[in-house]
Amino acid sequence: MSKRQVLVPLSVYERIRSRLEDSPHDFDVLCWSSSGLTHPDGSAVTEPDYRPEIAWIPIDLLFAGTSPGMTTSDFLLFTEAVVECGTVKWVQSCLAGADAPPLQRILSAGIRLSNSDSPNAGVAEYTMAAIMNVVHGWRQRNDDQRNSKWSQKSWVEINGGTWIIIGFGSIGGEIAKRARPFGVEVVGVRRTEADDPRADRMITVDELGDTLPDADVVIVACPLTDETRGLVDERFLNQMKDDSILVNVSRGPVVNTGDLLEALDAGRSLKAILDVFDIEPLDPSSPLWNHSAVMLTSHIAGAGSGITKRGDDVFIEQLDAYLAGRELRLEL
Repeated sequence: MSKRQVLVPLSVYERIRSRLEDSPHDFDVLCWSSSGLTHPDGSAVTEPDYRPEIAWIPIDLLFAGTSPGMTTSDFLLFTEAVVECGTVKWVQSCLAGADAPPLQRILSAGIRLSNSDSPNAGVAEYTMAAIMNVVHGWRQRNDDQRNSKWSQKSWVEINGGTWIIIGFGSIGGEIAKRARPFGVEVVGVRRTEADDPRADRMITVDELGDTLPDADVVIVACPLTDETRGLVDERFLNQMKDDSILVNVSRGPVVNTGDLLEALDAGRSLKAILDVFDIEPLDPSSPLWNHSAVMLTSHIAGAGSGITKRGDDVFIEQLDAYLAGRELRLEL
C-alpha cells in the first residue's frame, strides 16, 4: 500500500524537515516549486507517483517575493496545483480567515481547509502598540523632536479606559489578555450570548448601541461575513463618543469607508487606526493616506516576527491530528 503524501513548498521544507522526520506517522513528503515537483532528495516526482492527500500553505507563500526562491505569484500557483491534482483532501492554511480568493478556490473545490491562529499574537501586539501610539500622541512627539522643541505636555493613560472588542474570538482574546493588565476594562462582543473570562463583560451585537457611547476604543476583529459587511456605518459611528478611536484589524469591508471619512471630518475628534481596506493595495489617491485623524498600515498587523514559527507549530500539530484521525482544533 502506498504511503500518504504531504505537499509542501520546497523553499520551506528544510525549515521543518526534522520535525516531519520525527513524526510517528508514515508518509511521504513532496516538495513543490514553480519550476516543478521533487522528492526531498531533489529527484523529480513522476506523474504516476503524484497523489498528495495533504497540503500546507505557509506564511512564506503570502509574502512571496520577500522570501528566497519565491515570486509574488507562488501563492496562486501553489493553490492551483493543490486543486488541479484532484487528490488533496485537506489543506492547512496560515491565515485566520478564508476570504482570500485562493482559499475560496480551495473551499469551492470541496477540499477541507483549516485556518490558523498563528497571526493572532502579532495582531494583538500591533493593536496595543498602535492604540498607545495614538493615545499618547507620538506623532506630535516625533514632530517636536525633529524641530528640537522641548514640550512637556501631559498625555492620556489607557488605564481606566473602556475598550470594546467586536469579534471576541482568538484574536479578540489575545488583545484582551494584553490590555487588561494596563487597567483597561474590556467589553467583548459576539453574535450570541457567551461568557468569557478574558473579558470584564460580554455583550451581543444587538447590545452594541447601548455600549458604544461609553467606549474609548472600539476594536473590530470579527471575520467578514454577510452580517458584518458594512457593520461600522454612519449609525454606528454616530453612537461612538467624541475623541474615541476606531481600530480595524479584521477586513476592510466591515467598515463603510465613506461613512468613516464623513465622521472623521465632522469635528468630533474621532480617530481611526486602519490596517485593512476595501481594496488592497490602498489606492494612492485615497484620502485616508494623508488624513490627520488616520493612522494606517499596509495589512501587516499579523506579520510579527513570531508568525513563522507559530505557523510551523500549527501545521505540525494539525498534521499529527489529521493523520491520527483525531478532530482538528482549527477548521473552517
